[in-house]
Amino acid sequence: MRIIGLTGLCCSGKDTIANYISDVYGYKHYSLSDVIRNFFYKDININEFTRSNLAGFGVSLRKKYGNNVLVKYVLKEINTFTYINKYCISSIRHTAEVKELRHIRNFILVNVVAPVYVRFLRMKRRCRFGDPTNILDFIKLEQQENSKQFKKSIQQMSETAKMAEITIMNDTEDLVQLHLKVNNVLNQVL
Repeated sequence: MRIIGLTGLCCSGKDTIANYISDVYGYKHYSLSDVIRNFFYKDININEFTRSNLAGFGVSLRKKYGNNVLVKYVLKEINTFTYINKYCISSIRHTAEVKELRHIRNFILVNVVAPVYVRFLRMKRRCRFGDPTNILDFIKLEQQENSKQFKKSIQQMSETAKMAEITIMNDTEDLVQLHLKVNNVLNQVL
C-alpha cells in the first residue's frame, strides 16, 4: 500500500493536488476535513457550520478519541478495500496523524505552501459561510488555528509541516504549472 499525505495551511491547494493525484494517478482521495464535516453534520446543527466551529469540533474529537482519531477512521475504511492500494490523504493537521501514518511503510508527507495573499484570494473565491472577509481576519484566524501553545489536541500545522519529506510551492493559479510540480514530485518518490 502507498499513501501520499498532504499538509498545508488553509487554501494552499491540498485538495486541488489530491484531486489531480486521484484523477491522473488513480489514488483514492480522502480529506480529513471532509471526515470532520461528516461527523459535524451528524452531531451538530448545520446552521452552526463555520470554519471556526469545524476547527473547534475537530479539537473536541481529538480530545475525546485521541489526536490521531481522523487518520484512524480513514485507515479503518482503507482496510476494507482489497482492490485499491494507492491513497492520498489531505488536510493532515496534527503530528499524531503523521505518526500514525508513519506505521505504513510506503507513506510520504508533502507540505503544500502558498503565500498568504494567494491563499486569502482563494478563500474569497470559494466563498464559504463563516470564512474571514479581509486579510487581517484571515491572518488572525490562522494564528489561532496554529497556536504555539501546543496543547495536545490543538492543530499543530507548523510542527506537522516540519515532518514533511517534500514541499510543493503552489503560488500560482496556473494549474498546468502546479501539475508539472506534482508530476516532478511523484517521479521522485514513486
